[in-house]
Amino acid sequence: MSLVKLQKNISYEFKDNSLLDLAITHKSSNNSENNERLEFIGDSVLNAVISEYLFKKFPNEKEGLLTRMRSHLVKGETLVNLANKINLSEHIKLSKGTANLSEVRKHSILEGAFESLIGAVLLDSDWNQAKKFVLNLMKSEIQEIGVEVEFRDSKTELQEYLQAKKINPPKYKSRSINDGFEASITYQKKKFVAAGSSKRHAERAVAKKILDFIKS
Repeated sequence: MSLVKLQKNISYEFKDNSLLDLAITHKSSNNSENNERLEFIGDSVLNAVISEYLFKKFPNEKEGLLTRMRSHLVKGETLVNLANKINLSEHIKLSKGTANLSEVRKHSILEGAFESLIGAVLLDSDWNQAKKFVLNLMKSEIQEIGVEVEFRDSKTELQEYLQAKKINPPKYKSRSINDGFEASITYQKKKFVAAGSSKRHAERAVAKKILDFIKS
């Protein structure tokens, strides 16, 4: 796929196209030169930009609510939706052996590539441009955010549910796997497993599985 098309989708033209190429290169395609380091930068930039935005937009709100708002905006599901809006999956470089990946693994790769794009923009330009890039891509999401919405990630929701039922809090078991982490919880003698690009994302994903099971 043409990098020109992707740059049009993200409304940003790279001065150094090698950074964009690196941002869409998954480690299954190139184990030595891939987007993992850019993902590390992009994750930090994303959290910092959203933190600053929320801090300024809601000057009277406490840290706890701001944290939940930020978690809602930067969670894996949101990033995957944003990645799909710019058709990022069409451009990611993967090895042929990844053709039959599960949806969870595909989502993890998309999350990582989206964050890598942010990191690449920072290195290609400066902080102000990276900030503008993030806020532009997330325009709809941040405009919809408001204090009247209840923001609880799946881990918090599961813990509150179990506490209300006087059940001990869940014990998460996490381990590193290819391209991310896997987390598991045993609930009602049934083992639930989920993967994510980070330990946090994996734990939230497995908590959501249990919540879906409870509500079904």
